[in-house]
Amino acid sequence: MPPPPPRPYVTNVTLKNNQIVLTVKVDDYPPGEPLEISGHATQNNGAFAVFYDLQPVPGPNPDGTAYMYVKAPPSQEFKQGHDVTVVLRAARVWTTVLGEEQPEQGSTTVPGPQVQGEPAGEGVNWNTVKAVAYAGPSSTGHSGQTSAGSEASFPGGA
Repeated sequence: MPPPPPRPYVTNVTLKNNQIVLTVKVDDYPPGEPLEISGHATQNNGAFAVFYDLQPVPGPNPDGTAYMYVKAPPSQEFKQGHDVTVVLRAARVWTTVLGEEQPEQGSTTVPGPQVQGEPAGEGVNWNTVKAVAYAGPSSTGHSGQTSAGSEASFPGGA
């Protein structure tokens, strides 16, 4: 008996309205959490479709399963009688805002002038965490793709 497939995984590929639609099982992720799904589907005849989407994980169905649907236009026609191979990446997405390292209180080192917009010099360090937030889905782009993090908000006006 083969080992169980890794989570998440694709359970179905369908051609619908000239789009490849992938059904992705996402039971292991918390509902509402943003999940970035990207990858490609190919056939050995040269057909492929590249996909990318950022969506919140849906709540589970009554049987405990949860699915996301990702679509992409194929490069050329997918053909019956040929297997489809899907390479999929699923990742939790968050954004961190880091500020420049500030001199320690009581330090005898006098920092040089800090002018906004100047190129950073060797050794500049950004290590002060100002905000951490999960990225949220944004409005749909040109081909149904979304941009990670475009609607994330950060406390402190950063």
